[in-house]
Amino acid sequence: MKRFLLWLIGVLLVVAAALTIVLSQIDTAFVVRQIADATAKATGKPLVFENAPQISFFPLGVRFGQARWGQSDQGDNLAISVKGGMAELELMPLLSGTMVVREVRLDNPVVRVRQQVSAPEAVGKTADANPGEDASGPTPPAATGPPQRAPKTVSADQTPAAASSQPPAIELKRLVVRQGSLHATDSQGQTLDVSDLNLSVENLRPGQEAVAQCDFTFAANLVDTKKDVRTSIPLSGNLALSAKLRYAPPQLALRQTSLTLSPLTGPVPKEAGPLQLNIEGSADLNTLRMHVAKCWLTTPQARLGLQGEASFSPVSFTGNIELDGSLRKLAALARQPFKPAPRGITDDLKIKSRLAYGNNSLNLSDISARVDDVDLRGQLRLGMEPGAPLSITAEAQVSAVNLDNYLPLPETEKSQGQTANGEKEKNAAGAASADESPLPDINVRAAVAGIRQGKLQITDVQIIAQGLRGNYKISTFNCTLGSGGAVRAAGSANIPAAAYALAGTASDVNLGALLESLGKGRPLNGSARLNVDLTMKGKNATALQNSLSGKGELEVRQMHLMSMPTLPANVPGITGKPLPGTFDLVRVPFTARNGELSASPITVSASGLNARGQAKISLPRQNLDATANVETLGMTIPVIIKGPFSNISYSVDPRFALDMAKKLPGLLQNTGKNAGNSAKGAETLLQGGARGAEGLVRGLFGK
Repeated sequence: MKRFLLWLIGVLLVVAAALTIVLSQIDTAFVVRQIADATAKATGKPLVFENAPQISFFPLGVRFGQARWGQSDQGDNLAISVKGGMAELELMPLLSGTMVVREVRLDNPVVRVRQQVSAPEAVGKTADANPGEDASGPTPPAATGPPQRAPKTVSADQTPAAASSQPPAIELKRLVVRQGSLHATDSQGQTLDVSDLNLSVENLRPGQEAVAQCDFTFAANLVDTKKDVRTSIPLSGNLALSAKLRYAPPQLALRQTSLTLSPLTGPVPKEAGPLQLNIEGSADLNTLRMHVAKCWLTTPQARLGLQGEASFSPVSFTGNIELDGSLRKLAALARQPFKPAPRGITDDLKIKSRLAYGNNSLNLSDISARVDDVDLRGQLRLGMEPGAPLSITAEAQVSAVNLDNYLPLPETEKSQGQTANGEKEKNAAGAASADESPLPDINVRAAVAGIRQGKLQITDVQIIAQGLRGNYKISTFNCTLGSGGAVRAAGSANIPAAAYALAGTASDVNLGALLESLGKGRPLNGSARLNVDLTMKGKNATALQNSLSGKGELEVRQMHLMSMPTLPANVPGITGKPLPGTFDLVRVPFTARNGELSASPITVSASGLNARGQAKISLPRQNLDATANVETLGMTIPVIIKGPFSNISYSVDPRFALDMAKKLPGLLQNTGKNAGNSAKGAETLLQGGARGAEGLVRGLFGK
């Protein structure tokens, strides 16, 4: 037995030596020429080796140095070069007819792609000018020999055995690409540069689990040609891939697949990275369908998850979607920092929903969301038909919301100035984009339990809005004021025409509590009712107020002025006598036209006091001009109120002083003062009466 083993080893050594001698005698230059001729015949360009490859038997394979296919400097659209590489085969599987590649390695491969501008018009003209010629040249003349027999058609079931034979199976154990690069340029001048490309794939066999790893750096220069303006958009970052794949035709299974993107420049801010996509599932390459067992897109600010069934032809998805993150971190990423979360409330954003995408529509059903301590339930559908505006159908129920928790932080003067300039640019760009695309169609229903900002609070908010392409109608807006009272309104907005309308009623409004919640103190109390039917037109606040037209009426019942007890009481005939502290009814009907408001007649009634007047308010000029007659204690005090909103003046009509002079003896008697024959005393009384009347008017208007 020992002698047999020695003989066997000797035979193997002799065979190995013989193979080594045979391989050393192979003309590698001949092999290189055959490879170059074969590639030139198949692709039109030869594969050129700078040096002859080295073929080895232990291990069985080939090593090669610099090689290239195509030359970019000579105008080739595709050129590939490599600094070196190797390929190794396993000997025993080769003897059985199976090719097993142990390893393929490419060092510093460089791929250059250049897309030339196509010229279809020139080709069309040539074809039209010479109908008998195609792009490849003139049509060859008909053969003059005997007629040729048409080739026999072979059905799929009658395919020759030679055609149906499968090529020998090829298995690849390992593929390695080191320090590769890609340089691509398209016909619009857009460029893509990939550098430091490292790729490793192991166990690439059918039915076996392969492990792939890849990482590279990319830099792209995209071009935006909207409105004939060429804009360059730089984009760069790092990309890394790690995956475990199993391919059993036609099924491709993905396990522990991770794709990580670290953006450097471009639309995605650097702070949003690294973005990591983790996915597990299986795909059918024949039907182009995929089962997504789990898929997570993770950023430092949030995590988005998907689970369900997907199709790639046509693109569709049905399953579940989940979002978990921090609202304030996402807002900071969008340069809109919010206030920190209140004490006892977690900065939390959670959304769960059923997702269905397909047939140009996106449906989110059974939405369950929570932002801090705010809960939301509802449905959302987005219609995205080609050539039609976006269609939005939504229904939502929201719990109480405190807007103070989500207001942006105050900015410094410098940042405010920068923001103002930026806002102007954004507004201009936004206006331009708004003119280009139609506004969406909407059908929205929302119910909010409550909204609070500062001390102002509204509850039981209901909104129903519908419309097409910017012509919207708010058929329902109802809410209850936390300070007391209810608001019911309806309106319309034609955004393309910048025309708006509002009709509504505010009833049983507690004026004192409302003013206090608005930070205006509590100068008066009362129950108010306001009816309005107004229209406006314009693209900014100034134009809207200057175009205000319509009508309305304000009524206040049981209005109590807090300043009434402290009013000056030096009007002769009123001194020492009480004034009414509560007014039974104040009514102000008004009409508006082009920003000019006319209120007439304004009436005030109370026990022992009545007033009647009129007012004109100019919103364009920010000016008030009003007159009123106040009747109390048998006296009629004419009052004039006028001036700009920033400096309104109150005065008594000069005719009131003349009337008082006629009644001077009676007034002196009522005051119990002995003025004698002194003219100075009469003058003092007249001035005091005027000041008292002015104080009375200020009290009536809460000034």
